[in-house]
Amino acid sequence: MKNFKLKLNFLLNLFKQFNNIFEHTKNLLKTQNIKKEILNIYNKFYVKKFKINYLIFFFSLAVFSYLVYLSFPGIMYNKTDQNYLTKLINDQYGLEFSLTPEISYSILPKPHFQINDVVIFHNNNNFQKEIAEIKKLKIYLFQTNFFKKRELKIKSVELFEANFFINKLDLNYVNKFLKKGFKEKSMIIKRANLFYQDMNNETISFLNIRRIDILYKDKINNDVITSDGEIFNIPFSVTWKQDSNKQEQLTNLKFKKIKLNIINSTKYIDQKLQNKLQIYLNRSRYIINYELSNKKVNFDSIKSFIGNNKFIFSGKIFLDPFNFDVNSSLDSLKLKKLFLNNLFLKEILSKDFILNDNFNGKIQLNIKKLENNPLFDNLKINANFKGQTLELSNSVFFNDKIANLIIKKGLIYEEQNNLMFKGDVEFLINDLNKLYNKFVVPKKNRNNLKKINFALLINLTNNDFKILKITNDNFKDKEFQQIDELIYEFNSGGIKISNWIEFKIFANKIISSYAG
Repeated sequence: MKNFKLKLNFLLNLFKQFNNIFEHTKNLLKTQNIKKEILNIYNKFYVKKFKINYLIFFFSLAVFSYLVYLSFPGIMYNKTDQNYLTKLINDQYGLEFSLTPEISYSILPKPHFQINDVVIFHNNNNFQKEIAEIKKLKIYLFQTNFFKKRELKIKSVELFEANFFINKLDLNYVNKFLKKGFKEKSMIIKRANLFYQDMNNETISFLNIRRIDILYKDKINNDVITSDGEIFNIPFSVTWKQDSNKQEQLTNLKFKKIKLNIINSTKYIDQKLQNKLQIYLNRSRYIINYELSNKKVNFDSIKSFIGNNKFIFSGKIFLDPFNFDVNSSLDSLKLKKLFLNNLFLKEILSKDFILNDNFNGKIQLNIKKLENNPLFDNLKINANFKGQTLELSNSVFFNDKIANLIIKKGLIYEEQNNLMFKGDVEFLINDLNKLYNKFVVPKKNRNNLKKINFALLINLTNNDFKILKITNDNFKDKEFQQIDELIYEFNSGGIKISNWIEFKIFANKIISSYAG
């Protein structure tokens, strides 16, 4: 029994030793695995770091090589290559650029040459006329063939601070440039002035242009010009398009400030050129067909409307010197609406727009019906634009049954930023009895009147109306104190006229002043 216990203890101790050895071995294996894992992580990180460094090196090398490649045109260029660049841009754009030796090269923001003080010429009958002065010209290049000095290709050009000088002899040259289209002729013009001149180089009109984009749009297969700027201090934007067949052109000119939109289209149909001009101003629209010749424009319209009233007109515009002659008729007109829009009148009839030395011509307008006018039925306007004035002489308000109002002398002009009318008008009586009945003149105050003359001064900007004088040929040698008192009271604001009744009362007082 004693021997059995000894043997059992021996086996238990042996088992414990084996278990300790197993645990020690297990722990040892775990330590080796950790070391191995650490070594693997280190190896992976080292390899990855090596790869990153490798990529950075080759990327830097590629960028450096690319920058060196982009720099080749500048490295190889010298001032003797001025003629090469001149020929390169002239051949591609079809314009006569004259480049100076002041040429530099830069790869930022895109590879380009920069040339200062550039001039564009127009060769006309062996005479070289300057049509543009450009302070700075940038020639952007396609990034191909930079290793070959004489195989550069132009991607686009930019013109900065340009002045264009155009007269009527240059218009054909400009038209040919537009007709050729803009494939491979992209151009941007920033900050420019356009001067349209007469043959003595005197400026007729002036445009301030912020930007012009000239390009060919593949998606619509159109040559396109977009621009924005100012004319007569009024902002504008313009878009010009030409189809790929060069058979149709469309121009859209917008003046948002005065709500004016002008669309001009020219199209060849059966080899015959058709021209149409559409003008949209507020609720009015003007659809005009016209024909062009070298020295004049013939036009007519039978589908135009001012508001809802039909407007028919025809005429001629003479181009040298600029002048026009228009005959027109309008179904009806509300005079009150016209004069209520003082801002529009002031913008249109200003020295910066219509009333200037270069806008000259005549317009005759027959208005068949004056709406809501208690005295006159129709109106004939003779408008004569002369430099900075608009003459309205011999314009007539008609009422054949009672009386006509004739503007013997009438002038609209701008003075101290106000739009003014000054004129002599004649109130010519057709039927004295109907006149007296119309104005309810008492029989005791009725006289054998034929006409009454007024001298007027009207501020159309603020509706300030002044009567300078009232005369009657029947009483040339007689003074009427009551007339003078009426004039004084009216001009000082003592008499207010805002409706027909108040006007009738005032007219009654004037007529009654001549009573026996």
